[in-house]
Amino acid sequence: MTKKQKKLIGIIFAIALCIGIIPAADAMHIMEGFIAPGYCILWGVLSLPFLVMGFMSIKKKITEHRRTLILLAISGAFIFVISSLKIPSVTGSCSHMTGTGLGAILFGPSAVSVLGIIVLLFQAVLLAHGGLTTIGANTFSMAIAGPFMTFGIYKVCQKLNVNKKVSVFLAAALGDLFTYCVTSFQLAVAYPSESGGIGASMIKFLGVFAVTQIPLAILEGLLSVIIISVLEVYAKNELADLNYVNTKPSKIKGSVIACVLAAVLIAFVPFFALKGADFGGSDDAGSEMVSEIQGEEYEPWFAPVLETYLGGEIPGEIESLLFCLQTGIGTSIIAFCVGRLIERRKKEKNE
Repeated sequence: MTKKQKKLIGIIFAIALCIGIIPAADAMHIMEGFIAPGYCILWGVLSLPFLVMGFMSIKKKITEHRRTLILLAISGAFIFVISSLKIPSVTGSCSHMTGTGLGAILFGPSAVSVLGIIVLLFQAVLLAHGGLTTIGANTFSMAIAGPFMTFGIYKVCQKLNVNKKVSVFLAAALGDLFTYCVTSFQLAVAYPSESGGIGASMIKFLGVFAVTQIPLAILEGLLSVIIISVLEVYAKNELADLNYVNTKPSKIKGSVIACVLAAVLIAFVPFFALKGADFGGSDDAGSEMVSEIQGEEYEPWFAPVLETYLGGEIPGEIESLLFCLQTGIGTSIIAFCVGRLIERRKKEKNE
């Protein structure tokens, strides 16, 4: 492995470690027991066909092009890393990205539903984030609705001959933002306002989630462009198997440096601009909104599995450590896969 290749893998680890010191994520997913059992079943039933299609889609792609398995691993690991990061926003609260846009662009939206539910199950069982009762609702918003929006925007951009990198950025960013819009709708349906019904509730929930998410959606778009830029250099053949061809690829160094600088600014500026903010999770703000709509504090009807096992709420330090573990696992997979791609490309050049 050359010095440049080692440097690239080192950069991947460095970025993850820098972001990994941010406190654990506590946002976006609907928490355990926060919607009635009927709605839990409804969203689960609606998600099931997409999961079946996703499994079949992945099986077909891998059977036809075995070497694309490494890109599938990167796409899944990207979701693993991105969805574990609690990022401060200019609104003074925290949220996190979804990471599903990259996989939707490369493998199609149905395949991402399978990757997404794996991450959601991991978080629900081992991290007490999201929940088993709300797995259907969270899967529908994060792993189905968002990826389909991403895929649709990407295809429209390509038909309009929009620059490939710009297409990836717009698709990933708007898909991320749409996930929160769907989450707001799900909560609005579960908790309609007495005056104004579902529409009034949705506006309130959008005020909690969507505004906070805008800068983070931009950040996800930038990070997706960084990964795509790396893959365009080291995984040309694998991308071609997935019908992703960039006829005008930009130099990796310029694209990555520009996106990294912009991403760092978006992620860390709020820390300095809003020194007095406590940067609480938007989940907490969402639960407060539920209590406001109902006129009384809401008591979840089901407790997270890990909290039940431990006999109480998970201490913040342990929760942060668990999410850092998730970040580390995902980052290790990405670094390993990029290393394999580099070696594979080197071998192909020598043949």
